[in-house]
Amino acid sequence: MTASRLALSLASMLLLACPSGPTPDELAATEAASQRLADLEAANATLTSERDAVQAQLDACTKCRSMNIEAFDAFGQSTSYPEATKDTIDDAIALLETRVAARKRDEKLAIVLDIDETMVSNYEQLDGSDYCYDKAAWNAWVETGKPKPIHGADRLYDWAREHDLRVVFLTGRKEPQRAATERALREAGFAEWDELLLRDTSEEKLGAGEYKAGRRAKLEAEGYAVVLTLGDQTSDLEGGHSEQTLLMPNPFYKVP
Repeated sequence: MTASRLALSLASMLLLACPSGPTPDELAATEAASQRLADLEAANATLTSERDAVQAQLDACTKCRSMNIEAFDAFGQSTSYPEATKDTIDDAIALLETRVAARKRDEKLAIVLDIDETMVSNYEQLDGSDYCYDKAAWNAWVETGKPKPIHGADRLYDWAREHDLRVVFLTGRKEPQRAATERALREAGFAEWDELLLRDTSEEKLGAGEYKAGRRAKLEAEGYAVVLTLGDQTSDLEGGHSEQTLLMPNPFYKVP
């Protein structure tokens, strides 16, 4: 029983106890008191809802800032972001040179590349969102944004294509975002590829590592040796089915 109903019930009992019965003024006062209590309850419910919404925003922001700090700590202050990506690309090409030199006759080799913050930079969107993930803002960016190529990524892409490696883009983006993703890749300078793999509905509940490892396993089942996987999150590299893995630097965010 709410406070307003309890008050009205008690008031009614007291009035009924009077031999002469409640007067019109007493009934009006009881109704007014009940209405005030109801208004207070409604106002309290509104304030509680607003408080919960603000707390949810604070929790999200706190989590986001924590992830930012972890990413910056992991990146360190010893080098610049473009230098770090260049060094990683150099390492990737060196690994591929060694592997291709040892290639067996008719051996089918593939390189698996993450997209966001690995091959293309979403810095404009990140900066505009204060480096915090907002689903609606991110989806809008995917559809219309123009990400730039990561520094040095074009060299790796060109090297792979020149040496007859199957170029496979493997992203956490969703299948309905295929057309927008194809546009973004081409505008960033990656005009051709052998496969572009996006999450379908059957994979939505899988963790990032499980989803990507499963896709690499399918490539192996098709007869390809995945000689290198490159990504900016550890989940891009987990789960095996890749001879070598390299982690691209990402000082902007860390996905748990």
